[in-house]
Amino acid sequence: EVFGTDHFYTADTFNENEPPSDDPEYLGELSEKIFEGMKAADPEATWVMQGWLFYSHKDFWKTPQIKGLLSTVPDDRMIILDLATEIEPVWKQTEAFYGKQWIWNMLHNFGGNISMFGRIETVAEQPALALNDSTSGNLKGIGLTMEAIEQNPVLYELMTDNTWRDTPIELKPWLKNYTRNRYGAVNDSILKAWDILVATAYNGTTIRDGAESIIAARPTFEGYRRWARTKMNYDPLDLLPAWDLFIGASDTFKNSDGFEYDLVDLSRQVLANYALPVQQQMRIAYENNDKEAFKKHSDELLTLISDLDRLLATRKDFLLGPWIADARSWGTTPEEKALYERNARDLITLWGGPDNPLHEYSCRQWSGVLDDFYKPRWQQFITDVEASWGDFDQEAFDEKIKQWEWKWVNKEESYPTEPSGNAFEIANELHAKYRNKIAPITSIMPPIDYNY
Repeated sequence: EVFGTDHFYTADTFNENEPPSDDPEYLGELSEKIFEGMKAADPEATWVMQGWLFYSHKDFWKTPQIKGLLSTVPDDRMIILDLATEIEPVWKQTEAFYGKQWIWNMLHNFGGNISMFGRIETVAEQPALALNDSTSGNLKGIGLTMEAIEQNPVLYELMTDNTWRDTPIELKPWLKNYTRNRYGAVNDSILKAWDILVATAYNGTTIRDGAESIIAARPTFEGYRRWARTKMNYDPLDLLPAWDLFIGASDTFKNSDGFEYDLVDLSRQVLANYALPVQQQMRIAYENNDKEAFKKHSDELLTLISDLDRLLATRKDFLLGPWIADARSWGTTPEEKALYERNARDLITLWGGPDNPLHEYSCRQWSGVLDDFYKPRWQQFITDVEASWGDFDQEAFDEKIKQWEWKWVNKEESYPTEPSGNAFEIANELHAKYRNKIAPITSIMPPIDYNY
C-alpha cells in the first residue's frame, strides 16, 4: 500500500541449514503454505528463491527433496536463482529446476576479497549456450549475485555484456576491445599479458573462489588457514610474464587510469602470492633450528607487507580510509559513529566477535589494513616464536592474538582518504626489487597440504 509492488517476493526457506525432515510431502506442504501467505498479501505474487541450498547442501537435496519443495508452487509463479551457475550449474542436475523459471547467475566473489580471480571462459560462453540449450527449460535471464563488488572489473564487464548477446562471446576479440576501451589503445604486449591472465588468474578451474594471501591469515607456520585460503588455480610463476609485460608497457599508458589500476592490482597479486614461499621459508628455518635464516625471512615478510601497503596507497580503490570515513559519516552521534566504525572494521577482519570461526572470511589487501592490522599481527607472531624458540605454542598465540584483534576492531582512528605516491614509479621499483627473487624461493617451496 505504501510503496507499490512489482509482485516479486523473496523467501529463502533453508539457506545453509537443513529442514527438520527430508520427507518430500512435508517439504511440499511447507512451500505451499509459504506461497499461500504471499498470495494472501498479493494475488499476483511470484516467489523468488535462491537455489544456493541445492549446491551448498547437496547431500540433503536429492531429486525427491528438490521436487517435493518445488512441486506445490505453479511453474509460472516461482523464479529460482541458480546462484553460482558459473561454479556449478544446478540447472543441469535438476532438469532445469523441474519446470520452474530460473536465472543464470555469476556469483564470483565471496566476502569482498580482492584477489584476481574468475572463470572468464565460462562467463564468456555459458550464458548463451544455456539460452540455446533445448534442455534449459524456463530460463528467463541472467544475473549477478556477488557478495561484493569493486574488484576484478573485467569479470563484471564481461558478464554484463551477455545482456546484449544470444551467442557466446569470443574472448580474444572481446579482450582486445576491452583493453582498447580501458587503456585507450591496442597494444600487442598487453594482449599477450591478458592471454597469460586468462590462462592463470582467470582460469578458475580448481578452486571455488579467489585465493588469499598468507599475509591475511592469522599468523601460523601452516601454509593456509580455514578462511585465508592460499590454494591457487595456477602456478604463481606463470603469472610473472604478465607482470613483466605490464611493467614494460607502463610508460606507454602512464595517462590511463584503467591501466594504472590494473598495473597496481597485478603487482599486488604477484607480491601477495610471493608472501607464501617467504613464510614457508620461515617455517623451514624454525624446523631446522636456524635462527639466522628465520630472522632473514621474517624481516623479508614484514618488508614485503609494507611495500605492498605503499603500492596500494597510490590508488583510492585500495585504501582503508574511505571505508572507515564512509561508515562514520552515517552516524549522527559520537556513539553511532563509533559503532559504525567498529562494524566496518569487524566486517573486513573478524566478521563477528573475537571467537568467530569465520575470521578472515572477508579480508582486504588494502593500504592501512596491511600496515596497521596484518603487519602487527605477524610482528607479534615473530616475536613470540623467537621468545619461545623450539617450544612455540600456536594455540596459546591464537588465544592471545584474538584479544589484540578485538581491540583493533574497537579502535577509533582515521586513515588517509586520498591516495599518495606515484603508482607507476612504485610498481616499477617493486618489480626491480622483487622480480628476480620470486622464482628461486617459489620454486623450492615444499608442497602445501591443503586439508580444508
